[in-house]
Formats: sequence, C-alpha cells, structure tokens
Amino acid sequence: MSKTRFNDVWRVLLIYMLVLLFAGAVVMRIVFLQIAEREQLMEKAREMDFRMDTVEPVRGNVFSKNGTLLAATIPVFDVYFDYSTVNEDTLNHWMGPLTDSLSAMFRDHSKAYFEDLLRKGRRTNNKHLYIAKRLRLNEYNRLKTFPVFRKRRFQNGIGTDVKLIRERPYGDLAMRTIGYVRKIEGKMVMKGIEGQFDTCLRGKPGYQVYRRVNEGQYITVASPLNVEPVNGSDVYTSIDIEIQDVAEEALRKCLIDNEAAEGCVVMMDVQSGLIEVMANLRYNYKTKEYEESYNFAVGSMVEPGSTFKAITMTAVLENNPNFSVKRVLNMGNTAQKVFHNKVMKDSHVVKNGTPTVEEAFWESSNIAFAMLTTEAFENNPQRFIDLIYATKIQEPLHLDLKGEEGNPDIKTVKDRRWSKLSLPWMSIGYEVMVTPMTMLTYYNAIANNGRMVKPQFVREIRRGKDVVMTYDTIVINERIASERTIRTLQGLLRGVVENGTAKALNDCVVPVSGKTGTAQISGGKKKGYDKKNYTASFVGYFPSDKPKYTCVVMISRPMGGKYYGASVAAPVFKDIVNKVYATSWGIKEETNNYAENCEKYTKASMAYYQDVVDYCGLTGIRMVDEELGTEWVSISQSNNGGVKFTNISLTDDEVPNLAGMNVMDAVYLIESMGWKAEFSGRGVVESQSVKAGTKLEKGKTISLKLKI
Repeated sequence: MSKTRFNDVWRVLLIYMLVLLFAGAVVMRIVFLQIAEREQLMEKAREMDFRMDTVEPVRGNVFSKNGTLLAATIPVFDVYFDYSTVNEDTLNHWMGPLTDSLSAMFRDHSKAYFEDLLRKGRRTNNKHLYIAKRLRLNEYNRLKTFPVFRKRRFQNGIGTDVKLIRERPYGDLAMRTIGYVRKIEGKMVMKGIEGQFDTCLRGKPGYQVYRRVNEGQYITVASPLNVEPVNGSDVYTSIDIEIQDVAEEALRKCLIDNEAAEGCVVMMDVQSGLIEVMANLRYNYKTKEYEESYNFAVGSMVEPGSTFKAITMTAVLENNPNFSVKRVLNMGNTAQKVFHNKVMKDSHVVKNGTPTVEEAFWESSNIAFAMLTTEAFENNPQRFIDLIYATKIQEPLHLDLKGEEGNPDIKTVKDRRWSKLSLPWMSIGYEVMVTPMTMLTYYNAIANNGRMVKPQFVREIRRGKDVVMTYDTIVINERIASERTIRTLQGLLRGVVENGTAKALNDCVVPVSGKTGTAQISGGKKKGYDKKNYTASFVGYFPSDKPKYTCVVMISRPMGGKYYGASVAAPVFKDIVNKVYATSWGIKEETNNYAENCEKYTKASMAYYQDVVDYCGLTGIRMVDEELGTEWVSISQSNNGGVKFTNISLTDDEVPNLAGMNVMDAVYLIESMGWKAEFSGRGVVESQSVKAGTKLEKGKTISLKLKI
C-alpha cells in the first residue's frame, strides 16, 4: 500500500471515530438530561411558566375469538367555555345562532339556559364553565362547527378535558370473564382477563412539556424531557360472543324457571383447552335481577355429587386391570344401605337390586359406588386417594383470570377431617370440594383420550397487526389413566345418555356423552346437609364419536320444584349443543389467524369510517372510494375484489336507516342527532321503531330491536 493510500485510510478512520464519539456524547447527554437533571429542568420549567404533564397511553382492546371488540378505550370530551379568549362583540353578534345550535344538540336545556351560561363567564370571571361532559368524538366535532366555536384555537372560547373511558360494546355479556381494573375504596381491584393481562393492556405513560402563551392557555413545546407514551397491546381471547349470548340466555331462563340462586355454563375446546363460553349469573335480591356479579365457575367450591363418580370409576378401573363393568352387583331390593352406622340412599331401586356396574353408573346409584369403593379400598383407603391424585385433578389450574380461582380440596387419610365415612361418601362426590371448572377439566380429559389440558382464555397478544405472544396448549397430564380405562369411561358416559339419567339428551342434533349430578348442599358441621338445597349439574362432551367441545352446567339452589341434574341442568346443555351445531362455525376447522373481514360492515346500512379502517383489517386490500367528505360511509365489495366506500349524507331532522349497524354505532348516531335511543336484544339492528326517512321531532325516542 502506498503512503498516500495509507494516509487516506487513516483519515477516514479518524473521521469515523469522531462521528461515533459525537453520537455517543449526544446519547449520553440525553440520558443525563432525562435522569440526572430531570428535577432541575422541571423546576426551571416551572419558573418560566412551563409545566409537564403525564400523557396517558391508550389501553389495549380485548377481542373475541372472531375478532369482535369486547372491551375498548375510547376518548370522551368534557367541554368548557373560557370567556377570556373570545371577542365580546363576536360573541354578542353570534349569540342567537350559537345558542340555537346548542339547544338543538342538547335537548335537556333551553336557548336561554345556554345564553346565561355563556355570559356568566364575564360576570364570575370563571374560565371553566362546562357546556357538556362525556361527549363522543363525533359530538365534539359537531360542536366545533357551531358559530364562534368554529373559529381557530384561542379565539373560539372552548376548551376540553379529554378522558379515556373503558367501554364494553356487548354490555354485561361475559362481563365477569372480561373483568376490570378499577380503584375501589382507594385500592386497585383487578378481575378477569383485564386484571390478569393488565401489564400488556395498560402500556406505558409518556411526558409532555407545555408553555403558557397567555393566561390559562398552554401549548406543547419540544423538549428533551418529552417522552412518547407506549399504547397498550391488544388481547385476543377465545370467547365466542355468539354462543356466549346463547349460553347466557339459556342459563338465565333456567335460573328463572327453577327459581335458583346462581349458576354457570362453561364450554371448552377439547384439544386446545380454550374456553369459548363462560357465563355466570347470580340473583341480586336488591334489583331482583340475575347479574354476572361473581365468577361461580372458577370461584365457588362445591361438592359435585354424582359427576364425581367418573373419577371414582377411574380409580376402581386403575386399581384392578381385570375389573369388568359387566359384573353384576347384589345390592338387595332396597334403595338404602348403611355404611358405618349412616344410611346412604338411592333415588330408586336400580334393576331390581342386581344391576351390572355399567347399569349402576348409567342410573347413578350411590349405593353401588359406595359398595365398590369400600370393597376395593377399605383396607387401604390412601390407595384410593393416590389413584385420584395420579390424575392431577387436585392441582390448582392457575387460570388466566385475576383474583377468583378456588383450589380443589380432596383430603387424604392423614387429614384430621378423615373418618370411616369418608371413603364411601367421597366415592359419590361428598366430602370433596371442587370448582365447576375443575370438573370440566377432568371430563375434557376423558373426551381428549386421557390428555388433560389447562383451560385458557387468551389466544394471542397483538400490537397492531404484529403478534407479540401466542398462547399454546398447556398439558397438565399427558394421560390421566390407561387407554383401557379411558375407553371404558367413554362408553359409560355415552351410556348415561343412551340408557340412563340423561335420556332427554338423546334427541340432540349430535350424539352427546356425559354425567348428571345432584348434591345436597352442606350447611356446615352443625347444621349438616340441607334436604331443600341442592346443586344440580351436567358435565359432558359432543359429538360423542369425535369430541369437539366439553361443557359443564351447574345450577345452585333450585327452588322451583325440580332439583335433579337431569331435569334442571341438562336442558341448558341441550340448548347449547343444538345452537353450536345449527351454525356453520360449529363444524368448520379452527384457525389461529384472524382473517381480514369486512362482512359485518358490508351488511350494515352505514359505518363510521375510522372504525372500518381501524378494526376491519384492510391492510393489503384495495380500497375504492369517492372523495370522502363524511364521517359515515356505506361499504360494499368492488368489482376488482376491493372495498368500496360511499359517502352517507345525513339530514338533521330525518331518521336514518340503521339496519345492520352494531348497537354502539346506532345509539351513538341517534343521540348525536338529538334523539334518544333504547334497544332490546343483542347484536346488530334488525328493526327500528321509526321508519328511515321519517321527519322526527328532536328529543323523541327511537327503539331498536337487535338480533345476533
């Protein structure tokens, strides 16, 4: 290498090193300002009429299995009037048109009320006279078109406090499962999915420096102290909102018809463990309504009664590989038998007192199972417990729901509560405490050929279109029992429906398998079991030959004259099975992808343009539009496979066509145009009480009928 070439190389390297040093110095200075000198700079800012505010991030959304919005953060605007920024002559000149516009928009107040309010600022020197609170974006935008208010900033007299509120488009549907994060009596309370995934959803706050430009008015300024907020990620759940609605309505009807205290329905995908339905309703004695106020399915510890016999049967079969369910039992021609000086009863004599084991299972004989368990384990009762524990049914599930999970209580012989009665009574589902979710998990393992998987509620975490976390299936136990035992249990559960206590389910649209359960509710050690209070349940799966879903229905304290699981809980199970398989989604293949989908918007008369862009997933889809000049648009498929947008012009006093719109948009539009809205049902608008195109006086009510 020549000397000249060598010098050139060194010159380049020197420049490169100087650039690196300079960049490093800049980075270090920024870090130093952000950390070491933050307080000094903030103090200096305060002295110079600067202020620093926290910029709250937007909390992430919660979506259903199908991408439907279940919970979202939306901005609302509290609008106030600041007289000091408005020219008095301008206000006097436009006072009439301005108050006309305000009284037309806010029907509860007159023109005179608003005129007095606007002039009050001068008299009282109050710069924060609130005109309206909790306005939605389109209402706020409408307000800014009024005379005076449409002038540029610092001359129009209006100021805003922007707040972010959490809203659930489907109201109370799956409310307890979705959950919440809120401050109650000074303490943060976290429940459900919102609580469990709060760290992902809430994002990180930012900071912004403002400078005062005149009395009471500030503008943003560039500053090394400014930090952009990081908005929260979105949580995509496994909840199917359509079947959730069916389940809640079926559960509500069951509770009303049977005058029950509370109940739950949970439906689980057999292979993945994803929970697609979880409904919980409890009677509120103050409101006299059933409400989703407590998560009964995961929080309540109950004695399961006869549904526990599947677990007992597992232990009996695993204990003796040669045990046959065709064996005939000699129980005697009586519906009661004494175990350690305590009488156990059956509801009826099964097969004249000589049933086979499988017939005793189908007919849910308590005496038969107490006899079998005593015979097999009386000399070594811990063996019975060990075989149950081998399935892992006693382990906590550690669900993705904050704050409410109960843990199974299946005692061992070393427990001080153990007695000679424990073995026969545990065999029929007493002296054990489990949650409905625990029983669902066990039966799901039977449907899944012995593989026990953890119930889960969340499929993915996304930031925009990017998947940042996927939740795979979690296996609790690869095999709860031998293949022979699992096949035998599957046959027994099918027999309960074909020949036993759940015969009413034989006319379901697909074959189902499962077990009924009826258990008296204990009033505690002193009171004993209450013969008037029962828990009625049914746990099963469908279709029997190729299980897709497992479902548990549990009803507490039915008082309407019926209390057996077959007559109280099984009909709810039947409603859900028939609905699932009456819809195309019940048999289609599952996918982990959320396809871009505009179908719900093309079926609606109109949609809010920005919502379509935000939630419809239009990335990569050609969009054809007119020169858009309206907030509301109609959506259709274009000839080239794209999506066509068309302006919707709304007439101020003419009722629009609301067909197919989701309830949030429809109510929002009605109220922003000056009418009141009420609705019944769930889903999208099927019909409206006032025909589209009708001229309607402001303040009148428009009723909407919704249908999923």
